[in-house]
Amino acid sequence: MRTTYPLMLPRQHLSLSRTYPGKRPAVAYLPAPHGFSLVELMIAMLIGLILTAGMIQIFTGSSQTYRYIESLSRVQENGRFALNTLRYDLRQAGFRGGCQVPVNNLLNEAHGSYDPDLFDLNNAIRGWNNEQGDAPSDYHAGTDVIVIKHAANITGLVASGNTPANAANINLTTASGILQGTIVVVGDIQSCDMFQNTANQNATNLNRGSGAGGASPGNKNPGHFDFSKSYAGDLQIFTFTSYLYYIGNGVNGQPALRRVRYDRGFTITPPNDEIIEGVRDMQITYLQGDTYVTANNVTNWGNVSAVRVSLLLQSERANLVDAPMTLPYNDAAFTAPDRRFYQVFTTTVALRNRLP
Repeated sequence: MRTTYPLMLPRQHLSLSRTYPGKRPAVAYLPAPHGFSLVELMIAMLIGLILTAGMIQIFTGSSQTYRYIESLSRVQENGRFALNTLRYDLRQAGFRGGCQVPVNNLLNEAHGSYDPDLFDLNNAIRGWNNEQGDAPSDYHAGTDVIVIKHAANITGLVASGNTPANAANINLTTASGILQGTIVVVGDIQSCDMFQNTANQNATNLNRGSGAGGASPGNKNPGHFDFSKSYAGDLQIFTFTSYLYYIGNGVNGQPALRRVRYDRGFTITPPNDEIIEGVRDMQITYLQGDTYVTANNVTNWGNVSAVRVSLLLQSERANLVDAPMTLPYNDAAFTAPDRRFYQVFTTTVALRNRLP
Protein backbone atom coordinates (compact mmCIF):
# COMPACT_ATOMS: atom_id res chain seq x y z
CA MET A 1 0.00 0.00 0.00
CA ARG A 2 1.47 3.40 -1.06
CA THR A 3 2.31 5.71 1.80
CA THR A 4 0.83 9.20 1.62
CA TYR A 5 1.66 12.39 3.39
CA PRO A 6 -0.68 15.21 4.30
CA LEU A 7 -0.48 18.34 2.16
CA MET A 8 -1.27 21.38 4.25
CA LEU A 9 -3.27 23.84 2.21
CA PRO A 10 -2.39 27.51 2.32
CA ARG A 11 -4.18 29.66 4.81
CA GLN A 12 -6.38 31.30 2.18
CA HIS A 13 -7.50 27.87 1.06
CA LEU A 14 -8.23 26.81 4.61
CA SER A 15 -10.34 29.87 5.09
CA LEU A 16 -12.51 28.80 2.18
CA SER A 17 -12.77 25.22 3.32
CA ARG A 18 -16.00 24.05 4.84
CA THR A 19 -15.59 23.52 8.60
CA TYR A 20 -17.75 21.90 11.13
CA PRO A 21 -17.85 22.41 14.86
CA GLY A 22 -15.61 19.95 16.68
CA LYS A 23 -13.95 18.67 13.44
CA ARG A 24 -10.49 19.32 11.88
CA PRO A 25 -10.10 21.08 8.50
CA ALA A 26 -10.00 18.95 5.34
CA VAL A 27 -6.48 17.74 4.41
CA ALA A 28 -5.32 16.72 0.83
CA TYR A 29 -2.90 13.79 0.35
CA LEU A 30 -0.23 13.32 -2.52
CA PRO A 31 1.90 10.26 -3.47
CA ALA A 32 5.31 10.05 -1.71
CA PRO A 33 8.41 11.16 -3.89
CA HIS A 34 10.79 8.37 -5.07
CA GLY A 35 14.09 7.99 -7.27
CA PHE A 36 14.93 6.10 -10.52
CA SER A 37 14.81 2.38 -10.49
CA LEU A 38 17.93 0.29 -11.39
CA VAL A 39 16.51 -0.55 -14.81
CA GLU A 40 15.94 3.13 -15.59
CA LEU A 41 19.53 3.98 -14.57
CA MET A 42 20.96 1.22 -16.76
CA ILE A 43 18.93 2.39 -19.78
CA ALA A 44 20.09 5.97 -19.25
CA MET A 45 23.73 4.84 -18.99
CA LEU A 46 23.42 2.78 -22.17
CA ILE A 47 22.01 5.73 -24.09
CA GLY A 48 24.82 7.94 -22.77
CA LEU A 49 27.46 5.41 -23.84
CA ILE A 50 25.98 5.18 -27.33
CA LEU A 51 25.99 8.96 -27.70
CA THR A 52 29.56 9.20 -26.37
CA ALA A 53 30.78 6.49 -28.75
CA GLY A 54 29.15 8.32 -31.65
CA MET A 55 30.83 11.58 -30.71
CA ILE A 56 34.23 9.85 -30.38
CA GLN A 57 33.80 8.24 -33.79
CA ILE A 58 32.90 11.57 -35.40
CA PHE A 59 35.89 13.27 -33.75
CA THR A 60 38.28 10.47 -34.78
CA GLY A 61 37.02 10.51 -38.36
CA SER A 62 37.29 14.29 -38.59
CA SER A 63 40.79 14.24 -37.11
CA GLN A 64 41.95 11.56 -39.58
CA THR A 65 40.45 13.49 -42.51
CA TYR A 66 42.22 16.66 -41.36
CA ARG A 67 45.55 14.83 -41.02
CA TYR A 68 45.19 13.33 -44.50
CA ILE A 69 44.23 16.60 -46.22
CA GLU A 70 46.95 18.55 -44.39
CA SER A 71 49.60 15.97 -45.34
CA LEU A 72 48.38 15.81 -48.94
CA SER A 73 48.60 19.59 -49.25
CA ARG A 74 52.09 19.68 -47.77
CA VAL A 75 53.37 16.92 -50.08
CA GLN A 76 51.95 18.70 -53.14
CA GLU A 77 53.41 22.04 -52.07
CA ASN A 78 56.82 20.46 -51.43
CA GLY A 79 56.75 18.67 -54.78
CA ARG A 80 55.96 21.84 -56.71
CA PHE A 81 58.66 23.82 -54.89
CA ALA A 82 61.30 21.13 -55.49
CA LEU A 83 60.52 20.95 -59.21
CA ASN A 84 60.52 24.76 -59.56
CA THR A 85 63.94 24.96 -57.90
CA LEU A 86 65.40 22.31 -60.19
CA ARG A 87 63.73 23.83 -63.27
CA TYR A 88 65.32 27.23 -62.69
CA ASP A 89 68.86 25.89 -62.49
CA LEU A 90 68.39 23.45 -65.38
CA ARG A 91 67.08 26.22 -67.64
CA GLN A 92 70.16 28.30 -66.83
CA ALA A 93 72.63 25.42 -67.30
CA GLY A 94 75.60 26.53 -69.37
CA PHE A 95 74.66 30.22 -69.43
CA ARG A 96 77.66 32.57 -69.68
CA GLY A 97 76.27 35.82 -70.98
CA GLY A 98 76.69 36.65 -74.63
CA CYS A 99 79.81 34.51 -74.99
CA GLN A 100 79.34 32.04 -77.83
CA VAL A 101 82.65 30.20 -77.53
CA PRO A 102 84.04 27.76 -74.93
CA VAL A 103 85.09 29.30 -71.62
CA ASN A 104 88.82 29.80 -71.04
CA ASN A 105 89.29 28.07 -67.69
CA LEU A 106 91.91 29.88 -65.57
CA LEU A 107 91.21 27.87 -62.41
CA ASN A 108 94.11 25.77 -61.15
CA GLU A 109 93.24 22.39 -62.63
CA ALA A 110 96.33 20.85 -61.00
CA HIS A 111 95.12 21.65 -57.46
CA GLY A 112 93.97 18.69 -55.37
CA SER A 113 90.53 20.22 -54.78
CA TYR A 114 89.81 20.88 -58.44
CA ASP A 115 87.06 18.67 -59.87
CA PRO A 116 85.96 19.25 -63.48
CA ASP A 117 82.51 17.85 -62.66
CA LEU A 118 82.06 20.76 -60.23
CA PHE A 119 83.96 23.59 -61.92
CA ASP A 120 84.15 23.06 -65.69
CA LEU A 121 81.49 25.38 -67.13
CA ASN A 122 81.99 23.98 -70.63
CA ASN A 123 80.28 20.81 -69.35
CA ALA A 124 77.24 22.40 -67.76
CA ILE A 125 75.68 19.26 -66.31
CA ARG A 126 76.89 15.95 -64.95
CA GLY A 127 74.84 13.16 -63.43
CA TRP A 128 75.21 9.83 -61.67
CA ASN A 129 72.64 7.04 -61.94
CA ASN A 130 71.99 5.48 -58.52
CA GLU A 131 75.57 6.32 -57.53
CA GLN A 132 77.00 8.68 -54.94
CA GLY A 133 79.32 10.49 -57.36
CA ASP A 134 80.46 13.75 -55.72
CA ALA A 135 77.61 13.72 -53.14
CA PRO A 136 78.42 13.96 -49.40
CA SER A 137 78.49 10.98 -47.06
CA ASP A 138 74.80 11.22 -46.06
CA TYR A 139 73.80 10.30 -49.63
CA HIS A 140 70.92 7.79 -49.80
CA ALA A 141 71.90 4.77 -51.85
CA GLY A 142 69.90 3.97 -54.99
CA THR A 143 69.06 7.59 -55.82
CA ASP A 144 70.40 9.87 -58.58
CA VAL A 145 72.78 12.82 -58.25
CA ILE A 146 73.16 15.79 -60.60
CA VAL A 147 75.50 18.80 -60.85
CA ILE A 148 74.25 21.95 -62.65
CA LYS A 149 76.60 24.84 -63.56
CA HIS A 150 75.93 28.29 -65.00
CA ALA A 151 76.93 31.95 -64.73
CA ALA A 152 73.49 33.54 -64.74
CA ASN A 153 74.12 35.90 -61.84
CA ILE A 154 75.10 39.21 -63.43
CA THR A 155 76.87 41.53 -61.01
CA GLY A 156 76.32 44.88 -62.74
CA LEU A 157 79.96 45.80 -62.08
CA VAL A 158 81.68 48.11 -64.58
CA ALA A 159 85.33 47.78 -65.55
CA SER A 160 87.49 50.86 -65.21
CA GLY A 161 89.21 51.14 -68.58
CA ASN A 162 90.68 48.31 -70.60
CA THR A 163 92.04 45.03 -69.24
CA PRO A 164 95.16 43.67 -71.00
CA ALA A 165 95.28 39.93 -71.69
CA ASN A 166 98.21 39.45 -69.28
CA ALA A 167 96.62 41.47 -66.44
CA ALA A 168 96.24 39.92 -63.00
CA ASN A 169 93.45 42.38 -62.06
CA ILE A 170 90.26 43.70 -63.56
CA ASN A 171 89.92 47.22 -62.23
CA LEU A 172 86.41 48.42 -61.34
CA THR A 173 84.67 51.75 -60.90
CA THR A 174 83.36 50.71 -57.45
CA ALA A 175 84.07 48.15 -54.75
CA SER A 176 83.18 44.74 -56.12
CA GLY A 177 81.10 43.42 -53.21
CA ILE A 178 82.16 39.92 -54.33
CA LEU A 179 83.36 37.69 -51.52
CA GLN A 180 86.91 36.46 -51.61
CA GLY A 181 87.09 33.02 -53.18
CA THR A 182 84.02 33.51 -55.38
CA ILE A 183 84.43 32.11 -58.88
CA VAL A 184 83.62 34.68 -61.57
CA VAL A 185 83.08 34.57 -65.31
CA VAL A 186 83.99 37.60 -67.44
CA GLY A 187 83.60 38.09 -71.15
CA ASP A 188 81.91 39.56 -74.17
CA ILE A 189 80.43 38.12 -77.36
CA GLN A 190 83.80 37.00 -78.68
CA SER A 191 85.42 35.53 -75.59
CA CYS A 192 84.99 34.56 -71.91
CA ASP A 193 87.22 33.55 -69.00
CA MET A 194 86.62 32.16 -65.52
CA PHE A 195 88.81 32.47 -62.42
CA GLN A 196 88.57 32.63 -58.62
CA ASN A 197 88.55 36.12 -57.15
CA THR A 198 91.30 36.47 -54.55
CA ALA A 199 90.60 40.13 -53.66
CA ASN A 200 88.30 40.98 -50.74
CA GLN A 201 84.83 42.36 -51.29
CA ASN A 202 85.85 45.94 -50.49
CA ALA A 203 88.49 46.04 -53.20
CA THR A 204 87.88 48.02 -56.38
CA ASN A 205 89.20 45.20 -58.49
CA LEU A 206 88.94 41.48 -59.14
CA ASN A 207 92.21 39.62 -58.70
CA ARG A 208 93.23 36.26 -60.16
CA GLY A 209 96.41 35.73 -58.19
CA SER A 210 97.50 32.10 -58.06
CA GLY A 211 98.04 31.80 -54.30
CA ALA A 212 96.42 34.81 -52.65
CA GLY A 213 93.52 34.81 -50.23
CA GLY A 214 93.62 31.10 -49.44
CA ALA A 215 91.51 30.38 -52.54
CA SER A 216 90.85 26.74 -53.35
CA PRO A 217 91.31 25.45 -56.00
CA GLY A 218 92.86 28.85 -56.83
CA ASN A 219 94.08 30.05 -60.20
CA LYS A 220 96.78 29.31 -62.72
CA ASN A 221 99.78 31.61 -62.55
CA PRO A 222 98.80 34.89 -64.28
CA GLY A 223 102.40 35.25 -65.43
CA HIS A 224 102.05 32.17 -67.60
CA PHE A 225 98.33 32.06 -68.43
CA ASP A 226 96.64 35.08 -70.02
CA PHE A 227 93.03 36.03 -70.48
CA SER A 228 91.69 34.82 -73.80
CA LYS A 229 91.88 38.42 -75.09
CA SER A 230 92.29 42.03 -74.04
CA TYR A 231 88.96 43.31 -72.77
CA ALA A 232 87.47 46.76 -73.22
CA GLY A 233 85.42 48.49 -70.55
CA ASP A 234 82.18 46.89 -71.76
CA LEU A 235 82.99 43.34 -70.60
CA GLN A 236 80.29 41.60 -68.58
CA ILE A 237 81.01 40.18 -65.12
CA PHE A 238 79.03 37.25 -63.70
CA THR A 239 79.38 35.06 -60.63
CA PHE A 240 79.64 31.32 -61.18
CA THR A 241 77.07 28.85 -59.84
CA SER A 242 77.70 25.16 -59.24
CA TYR A 243 74.94 23.21 -57.47
CA LEU A 244 75.00 19.52 -56.63
CA TYR A 245 71.53 18.05 -55.94
CA TYR A 246 71.15 14.75 -54.11
CA ILE A 247 68.93 12.87 -51.64
CA GLY A 248 70.34 12.98 -48.12
CA ASN A 249 69.26 13.24 -44.49
CA GLY A 250 66.72 15.87 -43.47
CA VAL A 251 66.72 17.64 -40.13
CA ASN A 252 63.57 15.79 -39.07
CA GLY A 253 65.06 12.39 -39.83
CA GLN A 254 63.27 11.94 -43.16
CA PRO A 255 65.04 11.81 -46.53
CA ALA A 256 65.30 15.23 -48.16
CA LEU A 257 66.37 16.92 -51.39
CA ARG A 258 69.65 18.66 -50.55
CA ARG A 259 71.86 21.08 -52.49
CA VAL A 260 75.59 21.67 -52.09
CA ARG A 261 76.96 25.00 -53.37
CA TYR A 262 80.45 25.28 -54.85
CA ASP A 263 80.28 28.98 -55.83
CA ARG A 264 83.42 29.66 -53.79
CA GLY A 265 85.11 26.37 -54.51
CA PHE A 266 86.61 24.91 -51.34
CA THR A 267 87.80 28.25 -49.95
CA ILE A 268 85.16 27.61 -47.29
CA THR A 269 83.26 24.42 -46.51
CA PRO A 270 80.69 24.27 -49.32
CA PRO A 271 77.23 25.10 -47.88
CA ASN A 272 74.89 22.12 -47.83
CA ASP A 273 71.23 23.20 -47.68
CA GLU A 274 68.07 21.16 -47.22
CA ILE A 275 65.75 22.24 -50.04
CA ILE A 276 62.66 20.12 -49.34
CA GLU A 277 61.86 17.46 -46.73
CA GLY A 278 60.23 14.14 -47.48
CA VAL A 279 61.85 13.49 -50.89
CA ARG A 280 62.41 9.74 -50.84
CA ASP A 281 63.90 9.27 -54.31
CA MET A 282 65.12 11.21 -57.35
CA GLN A 283 65.50 9.59 -60.75
CA ILE A 284 66.82 11.51 -63.77
CA THR A 285 67.08 10.73 -67.47
CA TYR A 286 68.84 12.75 -70.16
CA LEU A 287 67.86 13.42 -73.76
CA GLN A 288 70.78 12.36 -75.92
CA GLY A 289 69.87 12.53 -79.57
CA ASP A 290 66.24 11.46 -79.66
CA THR A 291 66.32 9.07 -76.69
CA TYR A 292 66.15 9.58 -72.93
CA VAL A 293 68.87 7.58 -71.17
CA THR A 294 70.15 7.25 -67.62
CA ALA A 295 73.39 8.95 -66.58
CA ASN A 296 75.51 5.80 -66.96
CA ASN A 297 74.45 5.60 -70.63
CA VAL A 298 75.33 9.20 -71.56
CA THR A 299 78.30 9.08 -73.92
CA ASN A 300 78.80 12.85 -74.27
CA TRP A 301 77.41 15.30 -71.70
CA GLY A 302 77.82 18.11 -74.18
CA ASN A 303 75.16 16.51 -76.39
CA VAL A 304 72.45 16.40 -73.71
CA SER A 305 69.65 18.80 -74.70
CA ALA A 306 66.96 18.09 -72.10
CA VAL A 307 66.62 16.58 -68.64
CA ARG A 308 63.66 14.69 -67.16
CA VAL A 309 63.47 14.67 -63.35
CA SER A 310 61.13 12.43 -61.35
CA LEU A 311 60.76 12.87 -57.58
CA LEU A 312 59.04 10.53 -55.14
CA LEU A 313 57.73 12.37 -52.08
CA GLN A 314 56.35 10.97 -48.85
CA SER A 315 54.27 12.56 -46.09
CA GLU A 316 55.80 13.41 -42.75
CA ARG A 317 52.89 11.79 -40.90
CA ALA A 318 52.50 8.01 -40.85
CA ASN A 319 49.33 5.85 -40.84
CA LEU A 320 47.41 8.10 -43.23
CA VAL A 321 46.16 5.41 -45.62
CA ASP A 322 44.46 2.09 -44.93
CA ALA A 323 47.17 0.02 -46.63
CA PRO A 324 50.63 0.66 -48.14
CA MET A 325 50.29 2.49 -51.46
CA THR A 326 51.42 1.09 -54.81
CA LEU A 327 52.02 3.56 -57.62
CA PRO A 328 54.00 3.69 -60.90
CA TYR A 329 57.45 5.23 -60.58
CA ASN A 330 60.56 5.10 -62.75
CA ASP A 331 58.99 2.61 -65.20
CA ALA A 332 58.16 0.19 -62.41
CA ALA A 333 55.66 -0.31 -59.59
CA PHE A 334 56.70 1.23 -56.30
CA THR A 335 55.16 -0.36 -53.20
CA ALA A 336 55.45 1.74 -50.06
CA PRO A 337 57.02 0.18 -46.96
CA ASP A 338 54.56 1.94 -44.64
CA ARG A 339 51.19 3.68 -44.56
CA ARG A 340 52.41 7.17 -45.40
CA PHE A 341 50.99 9.10 -48.33
CA TYR A 342 53.24 9.04 -51.42
CA GLN A 343 53.11 11.04 -54.66
CA VAL A 344 55.26 11.25 -57.81
CA PHE A 345 56.26 14.57 -59.42
CA THR A 346 57.88 14.70 -62.86
CA THR A 347 59.12 17.52 -65.08
CA THR A 348 61.05 17.76 -68.35
CA VAL A 349 63.31 20.77 -68.89
CA ALA A 350 65.00 21.79 -72.14
CA LEU A 351 68.53 23.14 -71.74
CA ARG A 352 67.92 26.52 -73.36
CA ASN A 353 71.57 27.33 -73.89
CA ARG A 354 71.97 24.22 -76.04
CA LEU A 355 68.92 24.63 -78.22
CA PRO A 356 69.40 25.65 -81.87
